[in-house]
Parts: sequence; C-alpha cells; structure tokens
Amino acid sequence: MPTIQLSSAAMIRLRDEHTILAFLLINGQTLNGQVKWFDESSIHVLTTEGAEITLLKRAIIYYQAA
Repeated sequence: MPTIQLSSAAMIRLRDEHTILAFLLINGQTLNGQVKWFDESSIHVLTTEGAEITLLKRAIIYYQAA
C-alpha cells in the first residue's frame, strides 16, 4: 500500500509552523501531533498527549493537517 508523502519543503514548513498533523497508521491507530524532525525513512512526532514517538514512513498510510 503506497503512502502519501509531502515534499521536504512542505514538511519543513509544517514543522516550522508547529502544525498539528493526524497520522493514520497501518495498524488502524491514529496519532495527532507535530513534527519535530524527519528523514527519508521516519518522522519524529511530539503527540498532543506529550509523548515523543518516531514513526517509520512505511507504517503510515497517510497524514494530513488535523
């Protein structure tokens, strides 16, 4: 199943603006949070509950502004 990924420039803008994103994962779980950093294979998120988690991009079905 392909994932929908934003360009690096768009992801940088979302990170810098502290935009809250909703991430739908392949296990059906949804996480909400802001991007702290990202690379070619993962996205590190500060969740709205205050936890920090690193998501593998291959585990994300999609993400969008919450």
